[in-house]
Amino acid sequence: MPAYARSFARSLRLGFLAIALLGSGWGSAAHGRTRPGAQATPDAAAPYGPGGVYARIPARDEYGRDQLAMFRAWNPDPVGQHEANLRAIQPALARVVRRAQADNPDLRFVIGSGRRDRTLQRQAVAWGWSRVHASSHRSGNAVDLWPLDAEGRVIFDPNAQNRIAVALKRAATELGVSLRWGGRFRGYKHMDRSHFELSLRASNGQDYGQSHITAGGSKLPAVTDPQIATLSGRAP
Repeated sequence: MPAYARSFARSLRLGFLAIALLGSGWGSAAHGRTRPGAQATPDAAAPYGPGGVYARIPARDEYGRDQLAMFRAWNPDPVGQHEANLRAIQPALARVVRRAQADNPDLRFVIGSGRRDRTLQRQAVAWGWSRVHASSHRSGNAVDLWPLDAEGRVIFDPNAQNRIAVALKRAATELGVSLRWGGRFRGYKHMDRSHFELSLRASNGQDYGQSHITAGGSKLPAVTDPQIATLSGRAP
């Protein structure tokens, strides 16, 4: 075959190959676009998580970090994983949470953080979401409960957190379980309102959790409701 013919044939094969690659989606990926009918990446399709669960979380925290990315990494699907997270914590604590939810159907909340392995606890400390490595979360004796709005989106609203604390206190009393609430940890008053733990030993109150999140750029106001001063019956 003459040289020009071989060259033409080679060019023709390369042209067919390029068409095939474009048709398979390589071309659109190279330009950062998703071809019609193809699924987008999770980040592109749901920057706020499944169902927009994190749509009401400020995009940046008080340090300028990408808070949405942190939440997605911490708990990719808090609503979908709620039951699994309940099964992972200590049974007595799970019973209290279930009772509170059953008795308060209009009060929506999910587990934001339950049992943590060593890696997750280290991440919490690195981000400033916890101050200790030996957290009660490691053994499943603690849980962080996140309020949901009517659309199923996480909100760190003080009034909703107050209602959750009252519901947990009532459920714990009915079940004979002693709890401690992070909203009254000694030395860190109101800083961890999402946190509830079994009252097994004295706490130094150094585990912040995710209620120490900026809310629209401002600190959450103090809790003054006397009903939730303590969940264990002891003075705060």
